[in-house]
Amino acid sequence: MTGLPDLIGLLYRADWTRLSLSGELRAEYGPEPPPPPPPPPLPRSPRKYRSRWYRDWPGQRQDNDRYVGHGALLIGSGGRWRLVCPDPGRGAGGEAAEGNDGEHVWSWRPLEMGGPAPLPVRENGTYLPVPELFCPSRLLGGYTLEELGPVTVAGRDAIAVAATPRRDALGFRPGRQAYDRVEVAVDAELGILLRRIETSAGELVTLTELTDVTMDPLEAADPARFAPRPGSHLGDAKGEKPGVSGPVWAAANLAAGGLGALTRYLPNWPGRGAPAEQPEAIPSPDPAPLGLAGGSPPPDEVLELLYRSGEPQVLSATARQWLDFAAVARPMSEEMRAGGGGFASLLDTVTSVMNVTRTEARLRVSGPDRYRLDYSARPRPVDATTISCDGERCWRVFQDWIAVGPATSLREPIVSLAESSWLLRLGLSGGAELTYRGRPARQLRVTSSGGEQVLGLLMSFPADAIVDAETGCLLRLLCYTDDTLAIWSELDDISTEPIDPDEFQVHVPPGTRIVEATGNVITDAVAAIPGVKGTAARAAAEAVNRTVGAVSAARSFWDDLRGHR
Repeated sequence: MTGLPDLIGLLYRADWTRLSLSGELRAEYGPEPPPPPPPPPLPRSPRKYRSRWYRDWPGQRQDNDRYVGHGALLIGSGGRWRLVCPDPGRGAGGEAAEGNDGEHVWSWRPLEMGGPAPLPVRENGTYLPVPELFCPSRLLGGYTLEELGPVTVAGRDAIAVAATPRRDALGFRPGRQAYDRVEVAVDAELGILLRRIETSAGELVTLTELTDVTMDPLEAADPARFAPRPGSHLGDAKGEKPGVSGPVWAAANLAAGGLGALTRYLPNWPGRGAPAEQPEAIPSPDPAPLGLAGGSPPPDEVLELLYRSGEPQVLSATARQWLDFAAVARPMSEEMRAGGGGFASLLDTVTSVMNVTRTEARLRVSGPDRYRLDYSARPRPVDATTISCDGERCWRVFQDWIAVGPATSLREPIVSLAESSWLLRLGLSGGAELTYRGRPARQLRVTSSGGEQVLGLLMSFPADAIVDAETGCLLRLLCYTDDTLAIWSELDDISTEPIDPDEFQVHVPPGTRIVEATGNVITDAVAAIPGVKGTAARAAAEAVNRTVGAVSAARSFWDDLRGHR
């Protein structure tokens, strides 16, 4: 047994781009059961097997109506890789391939397979050969890990680990999945996964494994082995040049145009207040953020602190945030304006009223679906002043009306400060001990490393984080755009004392207008706008909601764009 801290460090530090190996892949899969109902934001079309390496590969159908797929994987230095999968129905020479030659990611399919060859799977801004096996750090955010013991897989020493999706009070958990348990074999030296088994109610959903591994094979040193095949679909290996044309852009542009029109109907857009109402500038950080020089990953005890912060806990704290809209929008302005149309209109609408805004709220959390967030300062007077859930009902209190619906996760960006396990999907360095506002803490430098962003909290890099050594909460998170401090977020007055359950209920005064919450972000946002503006806003919202394909394309576009800047 290695112990949980060592296991977390092993998974976090695994880096396939530094490996040189060859291996045989095997996957067993079938028609996946439907995932749990989605949370209710914007409509989104399903993307089957979105992060599966076999999503576009041919498989051999078995007697039990499941499929088995095979592939030959070669990984070289500098992130080069090649994956070749045979088509069992086409005999010798019938195969598909994809890879990365260090400059271009590429994909090739026989003409008989029909349609253009899709680019390889993209995970957190990086094109991976097999995300299920070579991106093990995504098990650290949203899962509870249990070490099962030593095993041998593909001739290599490994550690068997069970990962169970967990859900805390703030709703941080893995994306929608069709399984309730994952068992993996972690290479004891490299940290990559040699096997991954996903099950649901004890039944096998998907198995992905390396059946043979050779370290430092001679062919991995030959760059020609990773060259794209003639006629391949080529893409930028580093993903730094998002396209601003084509059908995906057109659909995303259409959705953005609708959202731009909708924002013009929403009163009190952030920053529209009179100059005297604007908050002061973003404070000057003390202590200063860590230096720009690259450092080594944090020690294992810091990684374990981040991991355990995702476990449900009782917490009360004051949350504050200063946000400079102009600084946040600056990196994408040139790209979006060059594309014109809806995105240009949306940017013009938003940036025309940008100012530094301040948000402050008291946060209380006590178990899943039991929370309360009381705002004392928000950029827009029309936003909710209280959001509370007692485990059965959820209230969103506005100036002159209240939205009531079933219990749901708390998805306000500022509450991401209350746990830090999501930082494990990003590049981290540092971890020095310090005392911040009287509390023992650790300071980290955060870089993208292809990891995801948190809208409204961490939208550009580098960033600087100060993590509470007791709770794992983020005492301070600074987000920079170039050399400009764009977002300052913090937690203060932290308490872990028990909270009276009655505090999570909201008393509705007699005569208060009640609106039944639908769960759709856009629909609920405009439900109570009165008069002609309300009618126009709801019409615009309905038009945006109807454009399901365009919204999905816009989301896909933004997913692709994240990590480029």
